[in-house]
Amino acid sequence: MSDDRQTWIRHSFYLALFTAFFHSLQFTASLALWMRTKSPAIMSFGLDAFVSVVAALVLANRIQREWRNRFVAYGYMAASAVVFYLGASMLWNRQRPVPSVLNLVVAAVSMLVIPIIGSYMKVLAVELRSQALKSAAIFTFGNSYLSMVLLIASLLNYGMNLGWGDPLGALVMFPFMAQKGIQILLEEGKHEYVED
Repeated sequence: MSDDRQTWIRHSFYLALFTAFFHSLQFTASLALWMRTKSPAIMSFGLDAFVSVVAALVLANRIQREWRNRFVAYGYMAASAVVFYLGASMLWNRQRPVPSVLNLVVAAVSMLVIPIIGSYMKVLAVELRSQALKSAAIFTFGNSYLSMVLLIASLLNYGMNLGWGDPLGALVMFPFMAQKGIQILLEEGKHEYVED
């Protein structure tokens, strides 16, 4: 194996570990904020981050092979079911989460960092001609969508004092998280090379 390829593999390994670390920070912050605010949107974001930690660690362990597996898929699907329950029950019971500016901070930081991680992951995927890394990059970019939904839901709750915005944000996240799990199950085991 060439020295260049070894270098790219090492970069991919460290990026996957950094991604896992960043997602674990997202999960920890989300969990702490949920305990304080009972915000279903922040908990939805945190649950997705938790499953993403597992996916990033699997990727770090299997850089040259397929990272998608049934456990990660089932994790996303289970998290989406919890998210649906949190959002729907809070809307049904007309409960209002406690507004928090920190929810906005978590969303804004994630919207800045996640696209950078995804872009570099895409570069590494092309250099290594790895479909596994390309898929991981697409999933990483997809997490920007969740950050945007969290930001909007938090703005509705904190900035406009519309308590229904937060649980509605969780319900908007639900199908995206379920789709990630279903997509992994459908594409499990596909091995292709990336041209560009």
